[in-house]
This record gives sequence, C-alpha cells and structure tokens, in this order.
Amino acid sequence: MLMYKKLIKLFLLLSTATLVSQNYRGTISEIKENGFHKILLLPEVRSASVSNTNYFRVLDSNKNEVPYVLLNDESTLQSSYIPFTFETENNTKDSVTTIIIENKNKLELDHFTFKIANTKVKKTYSINGSNDKKEWFGLATNQLFFGLNEAEKTTVEQTFSFPLNDYAFLKFEFNNKESLPLQILNVGFYENLFSTVPQVEIIDFKIKNSTNKKNKTTQLTITFTRPQHIESMAFDIENEVFMRKAKILANKTRTIKKRTESYQENVFDFELHSGTHNTFELPYIFEKEIIIEIENNDNPPLNIKHLKFFQKPLYVICYLKSHETYEAIVDSTLQKPIYDLVNFKTTFNADLPQAIITNFSKINTENKSASVEKSFWQSNAFMWASILLAILVISYFALGLLKDLKK
Repeated sequence: MLMYKKLIKLFLLLSTATLVSQNYRGTISEIKENGFHKILLLPEVRSASVSNTNYFRVLDSNKNEVPYVLLNDESTLQSSYIPFTFETENNTKDSVTTIIIENKNKLELDHFTFKIANTKVKKTYSINGSNDKKEWFGLATNQLFFGLNEAEKTTVEQTFSFPLNDYAFLKFEFNNKESLPLQILNVGFYENLFSTVPQVEIIDFKIKNSTNKKNKTTQLTITFTRPQHIESMAFDIENEVFMRKAKILANKTRTIKKRTESYQENVFDFELHSGTHNTFELPYIFEKEIIIEIENNDNPPLNIKHLKFFQKPLYVICYLKSHETYEAIVDSTLQKPIYDLVNFKTTFNADLPQAIITNFSKINTENKSASVEKSFWQSNAFMWASILLAILVISYFALGLLKDLKK
C-alpha cells in the first residue's frame, strides 16, 4: 500500500504542475520601420511572468520566436557617478566603523552611494555633518540596512539618503556589535539619481489605513490586483515635522512538523523623516499584499497624501519588420531562451524606437489551441490516458507483490 500511496502523490503532483501553468498574450503596436526596437515590459507583464523573464517571448505572425536581449536602463547611470575622498577608522573598543567623507566644494547633497564588498550582514548606522571635523550635527540616527548581496558580482551598491545639506564633512558611523565591519571600496553619488532614469509607476493597488491605539502604530495594507515586483516607494506626507520608524511586512506561511502556520515576515526597515525625500530603494519584493507599519509613539498618525510604488524600467530589444504583426506571450512552461543577440548587448543604446505591448491578458488555456489541429497522440487526452494506464499497471503488479509477501 505504501507504493500505491506514492503513486497517488505522483499523480497529484503532475495534476498540480498542469494546473499552475500560466499563459498570457498581448499585441505589439504597429511597426513603421525595419530595425531594432525596444519594448518596455509593463508591470502587468512582469507580474504575469512572476518576475521571471525566462517565460517571456516575442512571436511573429507565423508563431516563430523573435530573438531579443534584455536592456536595463539603470546601466546609463554609471557615467554620472562622482567619487568622493573618504577616510575609514575601525574602533574595536566601541565596535564602530567611522567613515568621514570630505565635501570639498560644499555641494548640496542628500545621498551617497557606497560600493561595498558582498556581504549578508545587517547593520545600524548614524549620519552626522560638520564644517570643521570638531563640532558635529545630527542628520540621521539608528538607521538599519541589510541584504547587501549580488549573486553574480563581488561588490554591491547601497544608497544612503539624508536631509539636504552642504556640510564640508559627513560622518557615517556603522555599529559592529552584531557583525564584523564592512569592506567599503568607494564612496560617491550619482548625479540626478532619481531623475536620470524615469521609473515605471505601479498603479493597480488599493490602500487600507488602520490605527492601533494600543500598540501606537498605523498600518497601511496595500493590496495589488496581482503580485508585483516592487523596487522603490515614495511617500508624500503633509505633516511639517516628523521622524517615525517604519517597516514593511509580508504575509507568509511555513510548515512546522506537518502543520502549516501563517506569520508576518519583516522585509524592510526604514525611517520617515520630514527633512528627506522619503523615497526608498527596496530589497527584492514580489507580493500581492504588503503591510507598512509606522510607529506613532504618542504622536498623532501621519497624514500621508500619496504613496507611490515603482519598478526600474526593463526593456527587451529585438529586430522588428515594418507592417509585420507581432505578439508578446508569457508561458510559465518555457525555459530560458538562448539567442545569439545576447553577445551584442553592448552595441545597443537607449535611443532606439519604442514599441508598446497592448491588450495584455490571460489566455483561456482550454481554447488557446482551438485553431491548431493536433493528432490524438499530441492531445492532453492521450497524455492522461497514458498516465492512468501506467498507474493501473504498476498498481496491479504492486498489489500482486504484496499478496505474495503475505503468503
């Protein structure tokens, strides 16, 4: 009977794999000239692909694949990076790493981007400013960051925001009590960091606002129409003076000793401050619902005028012909395509003509192949008949074996 139960589990697994496959289709706008075009992957496309571009394809009118290469416009920021002179001091007694950055030209700054060796540690830090390196003034305190890890690189970039200022010196103090010091390789900033690359706004969501007087917190429950990859968020707050700790929570489930339980995972900690832009770069988040919890203490809740979520623009570049019809599809049964075009990625620029995906929607999987005639051997009926026949044959021999063992 043990073998029989395993066969039933295999059958259910195969059934589930068939049911969860997702298929979507959209039309690519009219192409007016031959040549390479860039196509923006809209939030609904990235959501349908579960943020996995391996499932994405461009097809011509004959259903042939059109090779493409991915383009992330973030790469255009590299030319605007301005490095700054800095000095590092590790105080082992107080378990603090101090980074002092010199702002020789007294530029007005509200962020720095650190280039740091890959790490998975979590740290708190404070930021102070000074004009003589003797008397220091607070800019941010007890901030938290983590998740400094790039799978295919040895370094990672982390942007730290603070109130706009023109101090001659800025001091970062990192707490090393819970982990070893960071290896900071470079310090600088991207000129026009938030305006150089227009981000794609995610608009299909609802917000539920609730205040817990007992815990002195405000919870914003954000529910998207479908799961979304969120890369940054921006708050527009009407209050004049405020500084509140906040965090993003996500509802998760886990199995402990065959028992499934629900819990809330803390995804990201941040601080809302009246002296900053209150725009935050986020770690990887792909959720249908998130909860933003803000600590009010004894203050009245913040009056949040607007809350926006964004994705960095992601394009595919492919060669399209004029007056040919194309479609974009997402099929979760597909694997990563291998195209020659990927070897020529560096030859493209961001000034290519743009095509648009329209009428993007889920395909009715029952009718998607109605126009294509298939033989019985290629049909789903034959596949399931084969699976059932195999289960029956194996079950017959297994039960016979069990009877022999009893004798």
